[in-house]
Amino acid sequence: MTNQEILTIAMEQSAIDSNCLAADFQSYENKVVLSAKHPDARNYLELPFLCDFTSYGNNIVASVSEEFQGIASEYVEKFPIEHCFETPNLHWLMERLRPHGANVCFMAEYFLPDLDHFSLFHCDYKTKVLTPEEFQDLYLPEWSNALCSHRRQADQLCVGAYHHGKLVGLASASADCATMWQIGVDILPKYMK
Repeated sequence: MTNQEILTIAMEQSAIDSNCLAADFQSYENKVVLSAKHPDARNYLELPFLCDFTSYGNNIVASVSEEFQGIASEYVEKFPIEHCFETPNLHWLMERLRPHGANVCFMAEYFLPDLDHFSLFHCDYKTKVLTPEEFQDLYLPEWSNALCSHRRQADQLCVGAYHHGKLVGLASASADCATMWQIGVDILPKYMK
């Protein structure tokens, strides 16, 4: 698999999630599209979106309900794309969403692997691959980025890092859609380097 193939898969999934074309993310013009439910969307998304912005760097695709089309269009045209995801510009958006009973909520960054810079690192701790049967008791607050108790069926495997037999770090892969797995990581604060 190449970096371009990985990027293509990600854009195709984002297109399903946003109800647009994958090519829309490669445009240099912002796009505003109507959000819709889709059976192949990432399983944790609540669709249709009220107002969701996605960017791969060239533009913003806003996937919105009809009610927010105008606000989203004005917002993505008013500010440069690199500043649409930060304050104080988000305050402008929030002021326009509030009269409709909405507000800015979740913001997330996702990262794709760069196969040209993929290398193995030494780990000072013993690691172990855990199957779903082995990590069923780990749905605890300290591992809530790695494992999601509300979507246990999506969690496929974990790698635990152990210090003197104590679990100090956990990375988990969840199958959130048919083409991609997402990795969540937690490290106990004392063991962060």
